[in-house]
Order: sequence, then C-alpha cells, then structure tokens
Amino acid sequence: MEQAEGGAVRAKRRRILAGISTNVLVLGIVSFLTDMSSEMIYPIMPYFLVAIGSSALLIGLIEGAAETTASLLKVFSGWYSDRYRRRKPFILSGYSASALAKPLFYLATSPWHVLGVRVAERVGKGVRSAPRDALIADSSEEGMRGKAYGLHKALDSAGAVIGPLLVLPILLAAAAVTEDTYREVFLWSTIPAVAAVAVIILFVKEVEATATRARTGRFFREIRALDKSFRRLMLIIVTFYIGEINVAFLILKASDAGIESAITIILYVIFNIVFFMISMPAGTLSDRVGRRPIIATSFALLAVTCAVMAYAETVYALLFGFVIYGAYKGSSEGVLKAYVTDFVPKHTRGTALGAFHTCAGLVMLPGSVIAGFLWDSVGPWATFAYGIAMSLAALVMLIAIGPGRERRVG
Repeated sequence: MEQAEGGAVRAKRRRILAGISTNVLVLGIVSFLTDMSSEMIYPIMPYFLVAIGSSALLIGLIEGAAETTASLLKVFSGWYSDRYRRRKPFILSGYSASALAKPLFYLATSPWHVLGVRVAERVGKGVRSAPRDALIADSSEEGMRGKAYGLHKALDSAGAVIGPLLVLPILLAAAAVTEDTYREVFLWSTIPAVAAVAVIILFVKEVEATATRARTGRFFREIRALDKSFRRLMLIIVTFYIGEINVAFLILKASDAGIESAITIILYVIFNIVFFMISMPAGTLSDRVGRRPIIATSFALLAVTCAVMAYAETVYALLFGFVIYGAYKGSSEGVLKAYVTDFVPKHTRGTALGAFHTCAGLVMLPGSVIAGFLWDSVGPWATFAYGIAMSLAALVMLIAIGPGRERRVG
C-alpha cells in the first residue's frame, strides 16, 4: 500500500515537472533563496522607513527610484547577453551585487541612506533579470515556456512566503519592536542571498542553443528591429505599470489602519502563498488557451484589489485585498514574460525581455511618486483610485489594440 502511494506521489511529481529542464529548476531555486532574503526585508521596510522619519511620498520615491534604476540596466544586460551569447556571467554578477548590498541596510540612519542601498541592490537585479529570463526561455521546450516561467515565479514567491515567516520569531521575541530589531533582520537576510550565489556558481549551465547563427547587431538597430506587435505590447505595459500600486502601499494601508507589524507580515505571507499557488497553473493555462485572456484577467484583478483597499479598515477587508493582489501577481508576472518571448526570435530574447523590463521599470518611478503624492495630499483612496483607472485603461487597450496573435517563433 505504502509503495503504491509512493509511486503515485512520484508519478504526480513527474507530471508537474514534465518539460521542465534542470536549468529552469535551478534558477527557480536561486530565485527562491534570493526572494527569501529580500522578503525578510521588504515587509518591514515601510515600518523601518516611518521609524527613521520617512513620509508616504518618500517611500514611493525610494521604491520607484530603485526599480527604475534596475530597469535602465535590464535592456542593456539583455542585449549584451544576446550579443556575446552568454547568460551566466550576467546572472552571477547581478545576484552577487544584490547579496553584497543586503547587509548595508543595517547601517542606514535616514531614508536617503535606504534609497542609496536600495538603488545599489536593484543594480544587481538590473544586471541579472533579462539574461536569467532569456536563459529560462533558452532552456525550455517550445510550448512549455508559460509553464517554465510559471514554475520560476512559483518558486520565487515560495521564497517570499518563507522569508517573512523567518522574521516573525524575531519580532515576537523582541520586548518592543524598534529600529534595532529591524536592523537585526537585515543582517540575517544576507545568509540566503549568499547561498543563492553559491548555487549559481555550482549548478547553472549555459545552453548551447544560445549560440544561434543569427548574430545580434548593434544595440539601437536591434531595438528598432522589434516589430509593431511588440511595440504595441510595450505601450500596453507602460500604461499598466505607471498605475500599478506597489505592495508597499498595501502594507502602508495596514499600518494606517493600526495593524501591528506582525499581523501585517502574516497578511504579506498570505499574499505570497496565493502568488505561489497561482503562478504555475496560470503559466500552464496560458500555454493552452493563449496569454491574452490570462493577462486581461490579471489587469482586472489589480483593479479589484485597489477597489477593496481604498476603504479597507479591518483585518478581514485587508486580508481580502492581499489575497486578490496575490492572484493578480500570480496570473501576470510569468505570463507577461512568456508573452514577450512569443513575439521575437531566439537570438533577440535577451534584448526583448530587457526592453520589457525597462519599459515597465521606467514608469514605476513617476507612477510611485504620483501614488505617494496622492496618498499624502488627498488620501489613500485617491492612490487606489489612480490604480483602478490605469489598470482598466490598460485592459481596454489590450482588448482594443492588443498586439495581435503571437508568432511562436521558438
């Protein structure tokens, strides 16, 4: 009986991982460890910033500037990884830079120090993201890229579940949660980040398929060569991401509602559990029914999240908002990356993914500043109303002028 049950479990595991290469799985483990590290920091960062004198506007500026810095680098790192037909050096250097920046949060005494460290940390993300995503595509079978990106995002968000849970005992053991409590967390977060770098060195492999006959040309020539369908997709992405409400504002909403930091971390963990549960099924479903229906659903889910959070004052209302936000993230992030790769040939995947990341990130700074300004000058409801308006605008654009049928260029 036990042997039969064990065989059934192994068969189910094989079905789940069918079509998933070792590289995809290893890169998922790397993201698991890195997100565990980052998410030990992220849910307490708004509380830490408020403790050292930050406003909502400044929190928005810090998050927007950090993401924009990363995004400026992504298109160049993606193009270079195409041109030199190498992904691993960019992946390794990017994750290493982020790991080295983590302990510097311990030394921060003002919001401007946090801004500097966040920018430095995001430089690492800017270097690694597009080459890593291109290596996932290079390592995946045709018709399996949605599943591969879904698995990667699932492991990424699993790390985001574990990270905050590791913080809870530290907060609960403290007689009073102070700046020093948060600083202790910053130091502990370095351990999984360093472990991720070790995994890259030991197990990530280059893929021979990267060295295609088609040679990547000069940077601006490659950018101009991306076709009209791809450019229409980028227009929709820009419209959506300039109005995406960062999860930091959900955490700030919980703080404004008088929710203790430990309870907020539990809400944040629940958000990441939902993210984890939805990512791979959404990616797999997009392989079967197409990307656009899944992406359209994700845009609508963000609008629903903002509508709930605009007036959420109780733990139950906040919980509902965090759950819907997790569903939005799980149904969007991996599927959007897979959608980008559907429109471009193999030898320009890094460039295209870098352009996608850059377009999204460049508008995050003005978008976050607008959201923070509305929060401080009008109220939280105005910030979330802004998110509703932009997500619905992107949804209408996707339906009306969507980029058309993906070409499945392999």
